[in-house]
Amino acid sequence: MKISPIIPALALLVLLPFTVSAQVNQNGGQNGALGSTEIDRIVQAFTAKEIQFRRALNQYSFKRDVLVQKVGMGGQVIGEYHRVSNFTFDDQGTRYEKITFFPMSTMPEITQEDIDQMGGINPFAIEPNKISEYAFHYVGKEKIDELNLYVFEVTPKVMPNPKKTKEKLFAGRVWVDDQDLQIVKTKGKGVPETKDNKFPTVETYREHIDGRYWFPTFTYADEELIFDNGSSIHVRMKVRYSDFTFTEAKLKVVTEVGEADEPSSASKGVAKPLEVGALNAKAVLLPKPVFPEEARRIRSSGRVTVRVVVDETGKVISAQAVDGPAPLRQAAEAAARQAKFEPTIKDGVTIKITGTLTYDF
Repeated sequence: MKISPIIPALALLVLLPFTVSAQVNQNGGQNGALGSTEIDRIVQAFTAKEIQFRRALNQYSFKRDVLVQKVGMGGQVIGEYHRVSNFTFDDQGTRYEKITFFPMSTMPEITQEDIDQMGGINPFAIEPNKISEYAFHYVGKEKIDELNLYVFEVTPKVMPNPKKTKEKLFAGRVWVDDQDLQIVKTKGKGVPETKDNKFPTVETYREHIDGRYWFPTFTYADEELIFDNGSSIHVRMKVRYSDFTFTEAKLKVVTEVGEADEPSSASKGVAKPLEVGALNAKAVLLPKPVFPEEARRIRSSGRVTVRVVVDETGKVISAQAVDGPAPLRQAAEAAARQAKFEPTIKDGVTIKITGTLTYDF
């Protein structure tokens, strides 16, 4: 019996519930008296803000407290995994985890894969390139505390085949503030499930941080997972995120060609990235850009060229559109930031490179 998907499911449910696509409820006269045009506007707004949220999170350090418990027949805790970490930056702008509390686990079911998932980079990040994989249905309005919220049902358009991919998507609901048009709550589970791998339903709440962003602060699940062979396991999870602090890293790299991030970087001997030209064919991961709804409405099209800087690990650390239609540039930059490359080695040393990515809309 495996429960290794349980912890990855937690990461997925923080990561994925925010990506939905433009399939609207045509019965807008019901469900809170919203028409399809208004529903489409709301979805486009909060998905765009999720991309901003992803960028913003890369400028914050935070604390994460993960508690996973195995619950026995009488409700007693018979196994526990507890890990407290601080996520911050190194001097290259790479987020890393510093574990501050990690007693010996009494849940041998948790695997290294689970641990790797919990130690991942950008635990709240969405993947803008997955927006088109989701459909939504407007459910209505709901009030939580003082907030008036739009509620959307979110489902994958096409369920991934577990025999062909390990990709997990989200199925559930999202709650969107009717003023900020940002997601403030999610509830759902990872899909698809298999006979051996089951996923709990996870509820995640967000709080307003610095008066601008709704960051996840509490995630909870308490469910008995029943497997096809008749066995079961009762799992309880609590994850708290706190101490969000704006700590934008001071990158010791050249952020754009001919422009250093610090006035004295040249005097400190920081080398410029190596110019390598066109990079599309060299990417190991090249997500497609999301076509902006406003650009679609005005029928904007064309090619956008984005200049990127890639660090020694193959991660894009800077992306700036240099030509192409203005309505499409931001989407191209967002896609470029998600690209990945093999590290570039010169004279036995990994180096930073710069070049261009092109996107056709």
